Amino acid sequence: MERYLQAAAMVLVAVVLNLVLRKRDKELALLLTLAVCAIVLLAGLAYLAPVMDFLEELAQAGQMDPDWIGILLKVTGIGLLAEIAALVCADAGESALGKTVQILSAGVILWLSLPLLTALLNLVREILEGV
Repeated sequence: MERYLQAAAMVLVAVVLNLVLRKRDKELALLLTLAVCAIVLLAGLAYLAPVMDFLEELAQAGQMDPDWIGILLKVTGIGLLAEIAALVCADAGESALGKTVQILSAGVILWLSLPLLTALLNLVREILEGV
């Protein structure tokens, strides 16, 4: 919890610094935003270890393919990174680029999800054949 509070405080300080810097040097303000986003993301990774352990336990209990958990984590990570990239682009006045990153991410997420969708389709076929 302490790490979260430190990260939140860092973000608030960065917001204030950004307001001051943006008047003088927009590029430096953008670099500050990117640096703080990267630091906060790295700090947040520490919270993922227990989540990973739980997901592995869940996969074993449900007899799931371990690759599916990996796909779900990748999809989640891509979604979060796309959102952050879009927000940073919007801050820089490049909202079209941010939307482009989000559209690209949606395509990649669909592509990554193909094994899950294929398994779901096979399951539906099996159920329908049994009826």
